[in-house]
This record gives sequence, structure tokens and C-alpha cells, in this order.
Amino acid sequence: MTQVNTVRGPVEASSLGRTLMHEHLVFGYPGNEGDRSMWTYDPDAIVATGTAAVRSIQAQGFATLFDATPNDCSRNPLLLKRIAEQTGFNVICATGYYKEAHGGSAYFGMRSLFTDTVSELADLFIRELTVGIGDTGVKAGIMKLGTGHGGISDYEHAVIKAAARAQQATGAPIITHTEDGNGGPAQARALVEAGADPAKTVVGHMCGNVRDLDYQLATLAYGVGIGYDRTGGNKLFNDITDDDRMDMAVTLAERGYLNRIFWSQDSIATWLGRSWDGFRSLPGAENWKITRIGDYIEPGLRQRGLTQADLDQLLIANPASLFGADA
Repeated sequence: MTQVNTVRGPVEASSLGRTLMHEHLVFGYPGNEGDRSMWTYDPDAIVATGTAAVRSIQAQGFATLFDATPNDCSRNPLLLKRIAEQTGFNVICATGYYKEAHGGSAYFGMRSLFTDTVSELADLFIRELTVGIGDTGVKAGIMKLGTGHGGISDYEHAVIKAAARAQQATGAPIITHTEDGNGGPAQARALVEAGADPAKTVVGHMCGNVRDLDYQLATLAYGVGIGYDRTGGNKLFNDITDDDRMDMAVTLAERGYLNRIFWSQDSIATWLGRSWDGFRSLPGAENWKITRIGDYIEPGLRQRGLTQADLDQLLIANPASLFGADA
């Protein structure tokens, strides 16, 4: 039997149940710490908000989520553990580093002047997956990385190579961020060439370009999974809607790729820093929430001809397969 690290301890991969692949119970862009004179850090409020978010998807039958917050975006395994303990939910914490433009690249960028960045990052990922994150007693269960606009930077390639090396050592899945429907094929190629197992790799935010079948197929050609994981952000990051996402998912299912689509919302329960109410009120953000799949996507996919067995494939079997398990 294959076990998966959750923040409360290991569970069998076959028991994960309905799973959301890419969510954030707490997230902060690097730099939020330096603005602390202007906002209050309240861990109890973060836990309360995260608990409410989890209970809302428990009511939809979900049992597990992957918290895709990387190390440099205020990942906090102890807060995730508190939320999981209060709800009985499976929360899987990530190790990894975000895209260079919005991540914490300066630290390893400076260290690269005198050390091997790939080795240092790989050692970190392996330790957090097998020993634990600092002194928290929590082990990561997945890796998260990102690439940005205009191609993959040298730093991002280093993170990719480190994640592939750590995956070879631990078997842990890799999930990713791509930028607004760009870079999927290039990222998939870089991961596979670095030695990542495509069956345990999901290229994220592929639903940002779902009107382009060739883009989807070019990424799938590398054998990876694809993340339809910004559900609800209708016309927020680009001109894509949830109906576009569902239409392409059905097209790909008809071509035999149902088992390679990983659905989620990329929701953020708590944004660290000053108030984010202005962002939440942007046109298109009103449906960007953790319940969108249960509220809108599942009924919409049924209307388009998918069966309950198909939905179970998307939300139960596909996530379990990343750990080499049958659900």
C-alpha cells in the first residue's frame, strides 16, 4: 500500500477520496513580512477562516486537498495542521519554490555564487518530504514549483532539476504553476528532460488557455497531467470562463485524456498582508472560491455528458494515481 504524508501523519493513497489538487489555506507573496507595521498577523483568525473553507467543501463530499503554497510564499505547516485537526480533513503540505518573478529567488540566487543551487534545493526538498519541515514534525507530501512569462529562467530551471532529483529519491508528485496559459509544453519538456516521472507530474493552470487544443495536446504529449486548477477565476487572469474549461475538458475526455486532467480552484482562504478586499471585488473574482467545483463544474460536466464515474475519475482516481495508487 502507498502512503501519503498529510499534516496529521501518513494515510493510504487509496483512501484520499474526493480531492482538490491545488488550493491555498494561507498564502503570502514574498515581502508581506516587511509590511507588518500595516497589518496584524492573527494565527487564530487564519485557522478559523481555513476551517470554515474546509467545512464548506466537506459538505460537498471532499476529503483531501493539496495546499500548493511553496516555501517562499509564507507556507505554514503548523497552521495547516491546526486546520486539519479541527476538521478531520486530509491536508497535504508542499515543499518547493515559486516562479522567480514573484518568489524568493534572491536567497538562492546569492548562494549560487558559491554553491550548487540544484543540490541545495534537492537536499531541502528531500529532507522536508522524508524527515520533516524544520522542527514542526510535519512532512511535506508534494512538491510545488513555478515558471513565469517569457520562458524558463536559469533559476527556475534549477528548481525544476532539484524537484526532479527529489522525486527520483522519494517518489513524491510535482505540481506546478504556469503563467496565464503560457509555457505548458516548455515546462513539461524541462521537467521530463530533468528526469521527472510524467505520471507523477501535473503542469498547472493549463485551463488558462483552453480555447487552444494544440496547446493542450502539445503539453499532454510529454505524458504529464494537466491542471484545470483556476476554476472560478472567470476572465480574471485572461478571457477564459468556466464554461470554456468544461468544454475543453470534454473534448479531451473524448480523445482519451480524462485520466490526465486534475481539477481544482487555486483558491486562497487567507491572503497575508493588508486587506485584499480590493482584489476580491475585481470583475471575474466573484466566483473564485473553494466551492466552485461542487457548485458549478460538476453539474456543468454532467450536462455535457460526463457520468458520475467520469467525475469520480477526475476527483478521486486521478489524484490517487499521482502516488501510484488505485482509488
